[in-house]
Amino acid sequence: MDQQFNVAEDFLLDDSFLRYCMGANEHDILYWEKWIAENPEKRTAFDRARRTFDVVNGQQGRLDVEVNRFRSLLQDHIDQSTTVNKKVRHLYRWRAAAAILLLVAGGAAWYQFGNRHTPSPAAAPLAQQDILPGAPKAKLLLGDGTEVQLDAIQGNGLKEKDGTQINKDNGKIVYDVAGNSSNEIMFNTLSTPRGGEFQLVLPDGTKVWLNAASSLRFPTKFTGKDRTVYLTGEAYFDVAQNAMQPFHVQLNNGLKVAVLGTAFNIMAYDDENAVNTTLVTGKIKVAQTNGSSVLLAPSQQAVLPKGSQEFEVSEADIDKTIAWKTGMFEFDDDDITTVMRQLARWYDVNVKFNGPVPDKHYTGSIRKQSTLSQALHILKTAGIQYTIAGKEIIVEVK
Repeated sequence: MDQQFNVAEDFLLDDSFLRYCMGANEHDILYWEKWIAENPEKRTAFDRARRTFDVVNGQQGRLDVEVNRFRSLLQDHIDQSTTVNKKVRHLYRWRAAAAILLLVAGGAAWYQFGNRHTPSPAAAPLAQQDILPGAPKAKLLLGDGTEVQLDAIQGNGLKEKDGTQINKDNGKIVYDVAGNSSNEIMFNTLSTPRGGEFQLVLPDGTKVWLNAASSLRFPTKFTGKDRTVYLTGEAYFDVAQNAMQPFHVQLNNGLKVAVLGTAFNIMAYDDENAVNTTLVTGKIKVAQTNGSSVLLAPSQQAVLPKGSQEFEVSEADIDKTIAWKTGMFEFDDDDITTVMRQLARWYDVNVKFNGPVPDKHYTGSIRKQSTLSQALHILKTAGIQYTIAGKEIIVEVK
């Protein structure tokens, strides 16, 4: 396999490398990080390919001959992929290409890719007034009411009153209950601000990724017949298996998700129109306080619209659902208010529409590492005008 990766273009035509650049698949990320360590002689070509990808994705530099050649190479690759199945073609078209952004309005489509309808615009210059992307930051509320800013601690610097050790390891906190001999059950709460996200390993080994403007309340050790945590906002769970002690996620609206050992995503923001529960692996039961419930199989999603008593179950776009966890915004025919709510949470800004909200829908990808002006520039190429005034995005509707 290594023999084919001799120049940058070889990497750019490899699907796994493109998914790595997009941060779309943990397996590919781990694979290429290991590959880099084992192949220092080919690191130059790898780095050149990565820089080219970033330029095409609108994150830096300008569109020059090299970038236009990359666009052509990618488009040829997509056009030649006519024998792959529908799911892989979808990946090629919307995720691997990365520079695509569609504006769908009245049946028309605008592509920021190749030479579809109009020359590609130059990449966004860095705005004089700009806002940096969010970062791993969170606040931990201990059982005695003490608040700890987690970006200010390192290593094994925290200990609960019941003896639980709270360690910070590679940007996440890990609970170690080996020293907890207390019969008292203490609760901690991990909260992320707008513009923050954080990872957590619970006392039972369950891994949690907490999105911006979210919180998770949990005990410092799990006792009794089940393991229950309390979520607001959005989180991805990779639950440690324990058939004797089911894992429950309780939401503010009374919704409860029950699992044994599985991976799933819950989005339950107050400002969204519905609660979405998406199963990646395993099996979960999503139940309301009124007794209605649904069982989900892998790749299914249960949507509970606000004010409704009925679940809507459908096939889920897993890549889109968990894109936030892997460093991306993914949009698929989403309206502008949905797009702006995600950006507002990540960049900690407010959105104001100067005029009626346009009835336009978007499909495309934006890297969460972008500054606000870079992210909005990608929308601007699709016809959205805006200004940044302090912590407010003013969308000009014409």
